[in-house]
Order: sequence, then C-alpha cells, then structure tokens
Amino acid sequence: MQQSWKRTLQLTGISTLKMAVVTMSLMPAASVHASSADEWAKLKAETRAACLSQSGFKQAKVLEGPIIFSNRVLYRIGGIWPQKHMKGKSGKVYCLHPYPDGKAEIVE
Repeated sequence: MQQSWKRTLQLTGISTLKMAVVTMSLMPAASVHASSADEWAKLKAETRAACLSQSGFKQAKVLEGPIIFSNRVLYRIGGIWPQKHMKGKSGKVYCLHPYPDGKAEIVE
C-alpha cells in the first residue's frame, strides 16, 4: 500500500517533504499544550478523592476508572452502605466529576 501512495505522490508532483509539512500544519495547536504526566496524576488523585468522599460509603474503594472524558471523569465506587437499615450490605455507585471545577455527582 505504501508503494501506491508513493506512486500517487510522484505522479502528482508532491514530494514527501511537502506532504509532511502540510500534515503538520493541519494538526491542532492544542496538542502543543498537552498536559504533563504530573497534571494528569493530580487530576486523577483529586477526582478520585472527591468521588470516594461523596459516595458516603464506609470502606469506599474504586472498582473501575478513571474513565476520562473531555471535561468529566467517571468512576465506579463500591463500599458498605452506612445506613442502619441497610444492615452492612455492600453497594456500588457511579461518580461523575466535572473538571477543572465542579462537584462530584453520585448516581446509584
């Protein structure tokens, strides 16, 4: 398949260098400002802590996640229901946390 692309480029008079320049110019500028690994780790730690706290569970723990969307982070949280009528049963909830600002939202 590479040969057919090279052949097409040769026939149209487009050099590989020109094609690379065009491709690079079309890339979004946002990729230049990508977040560092430390910033991602901080985001995950903050949203994780907020979701664990907001869940209200005893012995809360992350079962799945984080699943990172464009402006939200999703976790599945498990733990022990704190209400007496639940008699120590375990439960699971989802936590959706908008970032950079926002409050974690719990859904059963």
